[in-house]
Amino acid sequence: MLLLALPLAGGRCWRLLFLLLGILWMQVNLHYRLAWLDQLGKKTSHIITAHVQSTESSGEKEGDKFARLLLRLDTLDDRPLTVPPLVRVNAYQVLPPLPAGSRVTLVTSLKPAHGLANGAGMDGRRLLLGKGITATGNLRRVIALDAVPPGVRDRWLAAASRAWEGMAQAPLLAALTFGEQGGITDAQWELFRGSGLTHIIAISGQHIALVAVLGWWLGRLFGLRGAICVSLLFAATYSWLAGFAVATERALIMVLVWSLLRWLKRDWPSHRIWLWAFVVLTLWDPFALYSAGFWLSFLAVALLLLASLLHDRPGLVRLQLLLLLGLLPLQLLLFEGMAPLAFLLNLLALPLFCLVIIPLALIGVLVAPLSTLLAHGLLWVSAFGLEWVLWGLTQLGDRLQLWWPVPGWLMPASALLILLWTGWHLPGGRALGGPVAAALLLALWPAPASWQVRVLDVGQGLSVLVTRGERAILFDTGDRYPGGYNMADAAILPLLNRLGIRVIDTLIISHRDRDHAGNRQALLQSMAVRREISSFPFTPATQACRRGQQWHWQGLDVRVLWPLAAGTGRNNDSCVVQLDDGRHRLLLSGDIEQQAERRLLALALEAG
Repeated sequence: MLLLALPLAGGRCWRLLFLLLGILWMQVNLHYRLAWLDQLGKKTSHIITAHVQSTESSGEKEGDKFARLLLRLDTLDDRPLTVPPLVRVNAYQVLPPLPAGSRVTLVTSLKPAHGLANGAGMDGRRLLLGKGITATGNLRRVIALDAVPPGVRDRWLAAASRAWEGMAQAPLLAALTFGEQGGITDAQWELFRGSGLTHIIAISGQHIALVAVLGWWLGRLFGLRGAICVSLLFAATYSWLAGFAVATERALIMVLVWSLLRWLKRDWPSHRIWLWAFVVLTLWDPFALYSAGFWLSFLAVALLLLASLLHDRPGLVRLQLLLLLGLLPLQLLLFEGMAPLAFLLNLLALPLFCLVIIPLALIGVLVAPLSTLLAHGLLWVSAFGLEWVLWGLTQLGDRLQLWWPVPGWLMPASALLILLWTGWHLPGGRALGGPVAAALLLALWPAPASWQVRVLDVGQGLSVLVTRGERAILFDTGDRYPGGYNMADAAILPLLNRLGIRVIDTLIISHRDRDHAGNRQALLQSMAVRREISSFPFTPATQACRRGQQWHWQGLDVRVLWPLAAGTGRNNDSCVVQLDDGRHRLLLSGDIEQQAERRLLALALEAG
C-alpha cells in the first residue's frame, strides 16, 4: 500500500521512498541478527565457541561464586554463524581471568532473551535487547579456555587499579572510567537510582558528550577542523576505555554525525542534526529502539534544543527543571517510579561530577601507566568527592524515601489528562471532550473489589498473590539466584507497588526449599508483613502451619489442610491452604508428593 502511494506523493516522493528503504533496512538488519535463534530449537544444552567481549562481574557476590560473561558467538553446535550474535552467559563458579578477545569453548543452556511476564517491574527482554544481547544462558561445562595476553586496555586498567588500590570508592572509579560496574553494590545502585543519579555513574552518552565538549574546547587552538579532530579523539578514547559498550558506541556515532556535518560546514539547524543522528543511529543499530537510555538521551537533547529556542541563555536551574518535567512521563512509563529529589540532587551533583570528579578520574587513569604516584593523587581527589556524594545520599536515604513507586492507575490517568488538554485546544475538541472523557473514565474506573488471584512468573519456583483491594496474602516467594538476582525485587515488590499494596496481611511459606522460600528474607526487608505462617520455623515469630487452622479474611474462609503437625519443612510437609468464598475454591498445595496427596484425599473422604 505504501509503495502504491509513491506516485501520489508529488514532491515528497523521495522522502517517502527513503523512509520505506530505511524501514526495510531495519527489518532486514533485525532479521539477520535474530535469525540464528531458530537454531536453538528445544535443546537444553549447546556447545558454543565464542570470543569474550567483556566480563561484567566475577568472584563472589552475596556469598555465591559468580561470573557473567558477554560473548560474541562464532559457532553454535559446530555450525558457523553468519552474523556473530552477542550473548550473556552466567557462570556459577570462579573462572580464570579472561581478557577481551579470549576464545572459549563451552557447554551452555542458551535461550532467547526473555523477561518476566507479570505486567510490573523491569522488562528483562527489552533491557537485554537494548544492550544488543539476543540470548542468555548458564555455563554447564568448560571445554576449552584460550586466554589471550592482556590487551592495551586491560594493561591500562591494571595500572589504574594499582593507583586506586585501597580506596573505598575504587569500584565507582572503575565504573566512571572503564565502565566496569561489577564492584558496585546493590545498596549503592539503590542510592543512585533513588536520587536520580544513575545516569552519572553508568557511562553513557552524557559522559561521551562531556569529553567531546572538553576536546572541542581544547582543540579550538588549532582552528575548526582541529577542534573537531580533538573532540573526536577524546570521545573515541573514552569509548575505548569503556570497552566500546553499546551505550558508548551509540554516543560515539552521534558525535561522528555532528562532527561530519561541522567538517563539511553544513549550517543545519540543531533540530535537523538531532533528527539525522536519530536516523543514522537506528539504521546502524535497530536494537537501540529497545534501550531506555536511547529514548531518554534523545528526549533530553530535544528538550535542551527547545530550551535554547525559547531562551537565549536558559540557565542551569531552568534547564534542570525542564529536564525533570519533560522526562518525567517517560521515566514513569519505563521505571514505574520517580525520584522526587532528582532535580535538587542533579543541580548539586552535576557540576561536581562534570568539573571535578570525572575529569580528574580520567586524567588520573591516563597518566597511570606513566606515574602511579601522580595518578594516585588525582584519583584520591576524585574518590574523595565520591565519598562525600555517597555520604550525603546515605544520610538522605536513612531519613527519606528517595524512590517513589507509582500505582498502576497513574499512567492511564496522566494519558487521559494529556488527551483532554490536547483535545481542548484542537478545533472542535471541546464539543467532543465531554463524551470522550466520560468513556475513558468508565474504562479506567476500578471494578468492585472482588478477590483476585495472580500466579506470578518467578521462573523456577512458585509465588501466588491473593488480593482484595489493597489487602494481600502471599503464598511462597519464588527462587533466589546466585549473584544477587532475586524475585522479590524483580517480580513481587514491583507488582505490590503497582497495586498500591504497602502491607502483606499474611505471608505463607509452604516449605523451606529455595524455589519457594528463596526470597523470604529480601521481601521481609522491604515490605511490612503482619503474620508469617510456614511448615518450617524460620524464626520464633513464624507461626507453625498445621491442619485445623482457620481464619476469615476479606470475605474469604482460609483453611489449612496440611500438614497434620508441624514438620521439618520438606516437600511432604508443605503447607496446603484452601481459600473459599462460598462459590469458588482455591487450593494452594506447595510441593506435596503422592504420599501426602493420598493422605489428604483420605482425610477429605473421612470428613464427608
